[in-house]
Amino acid sequence: MNILLSIHHTLDLSAGAPGVTGKLAKALQERGHNVRILSFDDAPISDSMALTILFPLFVLFHVMAHPEYDVLDMSSCDGWLVNFLRRAFGWRPRQLSVTRSHGMEPYVHTLLLQQHRAGKVQKSWKYRLYRGSLRLWESAKSFEWADVAMMLNDTEYEFALSQLHIPQDRVVQIDNGVDETFTSVARAALSSPAEVEGAPLHLAFIGRANRWKGVDTLARAAGSLFGANPELKLTLFGTGEPSETTLGRFPEPIRGRIEVVPSFRNADLPAMLAHCQILVFPSLYEGFPLSPLEAMACGLVPVASNIGGVRAFLRDGENGIMVPPGDADALVAAVQSLIDDPVRWSFLRRKAQETALQYSWSVMAARFERLYVTHRARTRGAPQGGLTQD
Repeated sequence: MNILLSIHHTLDLSAGAPGVTGKLAKALQERGHNVRILSFDDAPISDSMALTILFPLFVLFHVMAHPEYDVLDMSSCDGWLVNFLRRAFGWRPRQLSVTRSHGMEPYVHTLLLQQHRAGKVQKSWKYRLYRGSLRLWESAKSFEWADVAMMLNDTEYEFALSQLHIPQDRVVQIDNGVDETFTSVARAALSSPAEVEGAPLHLAFIGRANRWKGVDTLARAAGSLFGANPELKLTLFGTGEPSETTLGRFPEPIRGRIEVVPSFRNADLPAMLAHCQILVFPSLYEGFPLSPLEAMACGLVPVASNIGGVRAFLRDGENGIMVPPGDADALVAAVQSLIDDPVRWSFLRRKAQETALQYSWSVMAARFERLYVTHRARTRGAPQGGLTQD
């Protein structure tokens, strides 16, 4: 098949959504498909806000010039103009239009409103002007008017049905994959007998140092954990800010036992995680986070928030531990339970690595291929005219 993947970012393969897009493209190409990625790198302008606003028009012009595509797999917002023409006028009925979530913006907006009402975050005038208004409409319509609305987790799936009122036969939930760089580590470890090591005393955090990633929850928990465990250490990877700023979020007495790595190449992460044993992942929301699966492949036991994106692959007490989002006390108790019980940690470690192998990109690409083929067959025989009414 000829497949277009669009992503409203520059194509940084070490970043979240762009990295997923690049790795999916490579995996599909390895299965014999022709795949083109359309990103900000291909646009004729460089201003980030202008790119964000005009990118759907750029995507439309590109699709108009390329009737050979069998599948248009477009990120949220990117394809709303394409999908409008297809729904309103029956344009290009033989092409399959897929709108993909990388963290559904209408749902994230509801979380932001909850945080705002609780006095925990502020909404800027810039947010109200575009991202909190027109862009939400664009996102919703890109899903509603697509042949397939592709969600990353059960929370988004239910939101699409109950709030966007998309028919159930047009909503699917599908996972992202883990790069071979990580699955090869898991395979090698699982080929050897399990060994019980000493107490797991090195924690890792992977992600931006912001409220949505739960770094404030981690900072509150760290004070108690470091006080109870004098040898405990913490490394934060990919914080996206100067080390001094990140360290300033934590109590001063423990900062000497914390290392900050503001940025890294994704391919280097297995070596960087080699000295860590527990991943703390206290996010408030995630679409389908890859960093926990990558850490699991590298032998870390995840202690993660019980949120939709994590529930897709983590089972509490089976391959990791889940805690309520924002609950620092629960995070402390879960991490301490692993420190106190190396045998349990070793068991969960092996189960975590077994889980990671189920999410290799080769496996995921086969699932995407089946989804494309199934829905192309269905949409080819379906009438294309008519928009949903609001």
